[in-house]
Amino acid sequence: MISRVPRGPALLVCAVLLGLAAGCSGEDLAKANYQRTTVSAEPGTASGDVPTGPIDDPAVGLAALRTVDPCAVLSQDTLAGLGTRTGEPYQSEWGQCRVDVQDAGGKVIGLGLDLGEAFVIDDRASGAVEGLPLIEEQADDTTCLLTAVTSRDPGLGIGLQVNYEGGGNPCGPGYTALQRVLQLLHDNPPQYEQPPGSLLAVDPCGTAGRRALDDVLGAGAAGQPQGLHQCQYSVDGRGPTVTVRFRSGYPPTPDDGAPADLGRGVTAIQEQSTVDGPVCEAGWQHLATGEEGASELVAVEFYGNEGDGTKQQACERAVTVARSVVPNLPRP
Repeated sequence: MISRVPRGPALLVCAVLLGLAAGCSGEDLAKANYQRTTVSAEPGTASGDVPTGPIDDPAVGLAALRTVDPCAVLSQDTLAGLGTRTGEPYQSEWGQCRVDVQDAGGKVIGLGLDLGEAFVIDDRASGAVEGLPLIEEQADDTTCLLTAVTSRDPGLGIGLQVNYEGGGNPCGPGYTALQRVLQLLHDNPPQYEQPPGSLLAVDPCGTAGRRALDDVLGAGAAGQPQGLHQCQYSVDGRGPTVTVRFRSGYPPTPDDGAPADLGRGVTAIQEQSTVDGPVCEAGWQHLATGEEGASELVAVEFYGNEGDGTKQQACERAVTVARSVVPNLPRP
C-alpha cells in the first residue's frame, strides 16, 4: 500500500505511536532512581534551560540511530524502577517500539519509542534532557508526549509517548524513561542484526541519482531526511516531491499493480494512489530476511500537485528515480 508522506509539520509528537495500552490507577513514579544517575526533573516538568547551541552529538545522529534496536533499548534494565516490563514488545517500523510496564501498584504504563521522529518543531522546547532540548506536551490526564530534539534543520528527535491511565502524572515517568534511553544511546546501545546487503545503515538521501532527480523534479532538487529511513526530495521544498523509503514488511505482488523493470534483475510494482492527483509508488523487495515472509523493502513515490500530470505519468517518474536508486543500494 502507498504510504502517505506528511506535507507539513506534525501537530503532535509521536503521533504514529498512538493507541498504547494503559491500565487503571496507581502511584506517580517520576522520582525513581536509575542505576547510573538520579532523575533531576520534577514530575511533569521539562527541567532546566533550553539548550540553544548546535546539536552535534554523534550518538543521536541519524547514522548512529539507524541500526539501533528500539525494543532492546526498552529492556527491563532500562526501565528498572518504573516497573516490570510485561508481554512482548511490538515493533511497527524500524526504529519504533511499544512496550507495557506494570508499576508497583499494578497499573500499566504504556511506552512508545520513536528513535527517528520527524517534523519536530524545536521552538516548542521548554527544558532539557541529557543536554538536548526537550519538548513536553501533556495531551490529557493520561497521556504525555516527549521529544528530545536531535536536529533543528531538519527537525528531528527521539520521541516517547507515555500512557499512564489512572496512575498519576504521565510526564514524570516519561521523563525518567527518556533520560534512561538517551543514557543508553551514549553507552553501547543494542544493535539490530544486519544480514549481508541490509538497508538498515543506508542513508536514503544518498541513493537517488542526480540526473533522474533533475529530469523528474527539476534542477536543484535536494533530499531532506524524514526520520531514520525516509528521505523526501524536492526543489526548495516546493512543487512535486519524490520520497525514498526503506522498511521491513511483506513485498508487493503483481496483484497490487503493474510491474516495471528497474534493471540489475530488480522488478518493481507500480501502485497508483487512490487519492486524486498524480501520485504513484514503485516498490520492490530488496532482501528476503526469512522472518515469517517479511523482507527489506524499498519504495520510491512521486507525489505531484494538480497540474503535474496524470497518475500514469506519476508512475513513470517514480520508476525513473527508482532505476537510479537501485545501483546505489548494497548488493543482497
